[in-house]
Amino acid sequence: MKYYMVLAISCVLLIILTITDALPGDLVEPIDKPFVEYYDSKELNVITVGDWGFEGIELNQTNSNQIKVAKAMETWAVNYHSDFIINTGDNFYISFVGDHEGVTSVDDPKWDRIWKGRYKGRLAKIPWYSVAGNHDWYNNVTAQVDYSLNYDSRFFLPSTYFVRESYFGKRKTKIAWIHIDTGIFFYTPAELEEVDKVIMKQQFERFGWNNTQAIEEKLKWVEDRLIEQQNSKWIFVVGHHPLVGICAQEYYMGRLRPLFEKYRVAAYFSGHAHTLEIEFAKFGQPVTYFLSGAGSRTDERCLEEDWGAPENVLGFLHSTINDTQMTYEFVDSTTLEPKIIYKGSVFPRPYYSY
Repeated sequence: MKYYMVLAISCVLLIILTITDALPGDLVEPIDKPFVEYYDSKELNVITVGDWGFEGIELNQTNSNQIKVAKAMETWAVNYHSDFIINTGDNFYISFVGDHEGVTSVDDPKWDRIWKGRYKGRLAKIPWYSVAGNHDWYNNVTAQVDYSLNYDSRFFLPSTYFVRESYFGKRKTKIAWIHIDTGIFFYTPAELEEVDKVIMKQQFERFGWNNTQAIEEKLKWVEDRLIEQQNSKWIFVVGHHPLVGICAQEYYMGRLRPLFEKYRVAAYFSGHAHTLEIEFAKFGQPVTYFLSGAGSRTDERCLEEDWGAPENVLGFLHSTINDTQMTYEFVDSTTLEPKIIYKGSVFPRPYYSY
C-alpha cells in the first residue's frame, strides 16, 4: 500500500492523496508513516466533536440537535479561527424510518446532507481528522476511507489507524496525534453476535480482525507509534470509545490505559457515550481522558468520571494548544445561546526527549 503525506504551509492544508489498486483490507490496516502538518501560528485551535451524525428531529423540536451543535461550533470556529476538527466518530446514524446506518458508498447522499450540508462557514473549510465509530462499522466503513482518499480529503480518514505530526510556532513545537480504531478493543465476540452488529462482525471476519492475534497486533502498532513519538512535546490519542471511569473496563480497552500512561500521553479524546465528561490526570495516572460524544444525541454516560455535564446537554470540546499548556472548555450547545460549562488546562508531557 502507498503512504500519504499531508503538508500544511501557512495554515493552508495542501492534501495529496492518491491510491491505486486498493483492496478493502488496504483501506483499514494501519499506516505507519506519519502525515505531517506545519502551521505558522503560535498556537493551534481545535474543536473536538463526536457522535454528530444523527440528523433526526425529536418530538416537539423545530431544529435537530445536530443543527444546534453545528451552529455553536461555527461560532467558536470563527471566533477562535480554528485550525481543524478532531472527529471522534459515529459519523452517520439511522435518523428516520427507512434510513440506514453509516454510509453505503462514496455516493451516499448522506455525505452532502449530513456533513457538507450541516457544517457551514469555517467548519466547511478546515480538515476533519477522523476515526470510525461503531455506527460507521454497521455499514460500509471502507467507503468512508475511500471517500477521504479519492473524493474529499478534508474528511480525513486515510485508514482506521494513522498518525499525524503537527508542527507550529517559531520553535516548531511538535504534537503527535495517534488516531486509532477502538471497535476491535471494545466489543467481545459475544457482543458481535448481536443483531445490530452483524455487519461489523462480518467486516471484522473479512479483514481478519476477529481473533486475539489481530487485537495484539493492533496494540503493538499503538505501542510502536508511541515509542516512535517520544520526541513530541505533546502526544494525543484519538479513538471512538471512551476510557473515562468504568468505560475503560470494556473488553481489551483496559490494555490501552497502561500504554498511554507508560509512554506519557498527554490526553486521549473519545466519543461514543453521548455526553461531555472528563477524567483528570492525577498522581499515578498522568493522562487526561476527554469524552466529547454529544454532537447530536444525549443519553449514555460513563460513571465514575471526575466531571460530567448535566443530563441531556449537547455540545463539544474546544481546545487551544501552545508551547506551555492546552486550555480547554466544554461548550453546552443545547439552546440557541451556547455557553461554557467547564474549563481547565492540560500541560505538556514531562521528561520528553528532544
